[in-house]
Amino acid sequence: MSITVPEPIAERGKKDARRHREKQREAIRKQLPEIISEESIITRGRGKTVRVPIRSISIPQFRPGSRKKEGGKGDAGEGGVGIGQGSSRPGDVIGRRPAPNQGPGGEAGDEAGEEIIESEIELEELISMMLEDLGLPRLEKKDVAELEVELGFKIRGIKKSGPRPLMDSRRSSRTPFGRFFAFLQILMDQTGRDELACFHALKQAGGDLSEAVKLLEDSGFQGTESEVEPFGIYQRGDLRFHGIREDTQQQSNAVVLAMMDVSGSMTTMKKYVARSLLFWLSEFLRTIYQRVEIRFIIHHSVARLVPEEEFFHTMESGGTRCASAYELANGLIDSQYPTNMWNVYAFHFSDGEDFAPEDSMSEAKKLFKKGINMFGYGEIHVDENYRSYGNLLPSFKETFSLVDSNVTSDGVSVDVTSGGEDLPFLGVVIQDRKQIWPALREFLKKDRWAQ
Repeated sequence: MSITVPEPIAERGKKDARRHREKQREAIRKQLPEIISEESIITRGRGKTVRVPIRSISIPQFRPGSRKKEGGKGDAGEGGVGIGQGSSRPGDVIGRRPAPNQGPGGEAGDEAGEEIIESEIELEELISMMLEDLGLPRLEKKDVAELEVELGFKIRGIKKSGPRPLMDSRRSSRTPFGRFFAFLQILMDQTGRDELACFHALKQAGGDLSEAVKLLEDSGFQGTESEVEPFGIYQRGDLRFHGIREDTQQQSNAVVLAMMDVSGSMTTMKKYVARSLLFWLSEFLRTIYQRVEIRFIIHHSVARLVPEEEFFHTMESGGTRCASAYELANGLIDSQYPTNMWNVYAFHFSDGEDFAPEDSMSEAKKLFKKGINMFGYGEIHVDENYRSYGNLLPSFKETFSLVDSNVTSDGVSVDVTSGGEDLPFLGVVIQDRKQIWPALREFLKKDRWAQ
């Protein structure tokens, strides 16, 4: 008879907890398009947890009934069926709970509603789920451009030449002191004199073996040393020096120039959509690059650099001159982020109303000539009764001969304008909050980030 050892309760608990967490992750994954557009997420700091509402996962409970007595009724009621008996078959429906508020005549019901709970998830874990859903499971470092960064100097190996400060005293003295004891033994063997006399002669000869022999051959030479004090007898090639070389490391460097229109024509909802897109694009780059800097630029008729916190919360007004943001971006590249040392990604979100589009195109040309990795432009039209486009995207199309296409993702269509391989431009028109997720899919396609 085989003996079955039951699984420890602690192990069963761990398995149940893992299964519960997997179900929670699956529920969150199905709600990603809605979750990423929640304002409560983009206003939280990095490293914080995010609360996500999901349906409660119920755990079935079984209650045994009393055994049915012959000729009578048990607790299971009339028509109850015992285990493994009766006419029930696999797959038969054994009963349903009436839906809430669906009693006869539409009367108010007293059934409990569906339970909704808030599950906490780390922001980094949510980003990881997004990348998996986008088909971008954390790009490998080799998939993005890397730079050799100088870290200083490091000591590596031993050499026979070098500057005095780098001399290794221990290794340099090893052979000379060994030579001293060898010469002392040779003098004792050849002359028959005692150790102290040989030591005195070797010391007086400055380590020269031939001179020490001549001194000892003189019968009048007497040693005056009371004890042997070894010293190093150095010859050419005895010194050892530390090797030194430049210490470098391959790092992935990127800078994101995040630009947002905060002029009077940008309504609260437009600014919210722009912040959502820039938030997730920034988090994405922080994930795939080892070193990334994000510079936040807001503009109306004038552009200025602002801290991240101010960028995601500021509310301004005024006229619109997009060229001011592009001018500031060009200045940052020239002064701090040259494209031969940095991967530069520029993103701009606006409603497209530009007072001087010709100036914006002139500055955009400078950005492309500098060799930036990508220019992503999002034109936002999310107001209910507003569907006419601004004049900035048409200016891009005319100036750079861009190609239009219509992309459908999960039943949501977005208008996409691309510059192709020769011009790293991607424009997306967003007319509804539901298009945030499809727009991110376009911006985050893997081939846009591989170098």
